[in-house]
Amino acid sequence: MTNIRFVATDIDGTLANDRGILTERTQRTLQALVQRGVPVALVTGLNPWPARRYVEQLGHKVTAISLNGVFRIENGDIQEGLFLAPEIIREVAEVMLGNGYTPLVYGEDAVTRYIYPQGQEAQAQESEVSKLITNRPYQPYTEVSTLDELFNVRPAQISTCDTAERGQQLYEVLKPSIADRAYLVYQPTPTHSWVEINHKQARKDTALCKLVQERGYRNAEVIYFGDSLNDMVVFQSFEHCVAMGNARPEIKALAWRIAPTNNEDGVAQILEEVLG
Repeated sequence: MTNIRFVATDIDGTLANDRGILTERTQRTLQALVQRGVPVALVTGLNPWPARRYVEQLGHKVTAISLNGVFRIENGDIQEGLFLAPEIIREVAEVMLGNGYTPLVYGEDAVTRYIYPQGQEAQAQESEVSKLITNRPYQPYTEVSTLDELFNVRPAQISTCDTAERGQQLYEVLKPSIADRAYLVYQPTPTHSWVEINHKQARKDTALCKLVQERGYRNAEVIYFGDSLNDMVVFQSFEHCVAMGNARPEIKALAWRIAPTNNEDGVAQILEEVLG
């Protein structure tokens, strides 16, 4: 497909393998494309802390769309996008706490503040949130004791990390009251799940369309790789979308092509075939 001139890809479950690593082959392939002048964009639900770590491995000519569009990382610098209204975040935090979930509020100061539900402090060390914090020692997390402290600085996004079953349950609780006012995403993975609430326009397809147009390209010139439910809006908007071999069935059903899995350098294999 010689008309493909722009590469965009999800990270977790797509570009990175199951250990969260970009293999040597994947790095080499993307770096070669950048050197040839092909734009490369990482489009992820990850916040700027882990997203920037992947950018640094590939080089600062790679752009990252972070938190599904809340932030953009250009030349190593973080640019602010659309923040969710604080009153919606507070409403969601109250629902989460009332139903036994731990809200994670990412602030404009790049600190994630969280509060454990009352009566669940004893289980906190075994929670998915606790595991997340342990696995991200490079990112600042601050536990607070009151709901108001979640909003010590202007909040950008609210989310929670839990089991797949509990994540689905929370998504169904929030959907009737939140889905028409914000971008609500249920993101299951093999080990846990995320429920994320962003500004209504802070979503992967909108952010990627904007970036592509700013660079002077057309959507038809973009190849996109993804595997998860938050990639669905891109698969519905772009023509050349590639689902990973490990992608969810809903994503594969919309795909232009199916790649090998993320553990088989699937992105690199398709790019080497399509773009040489």
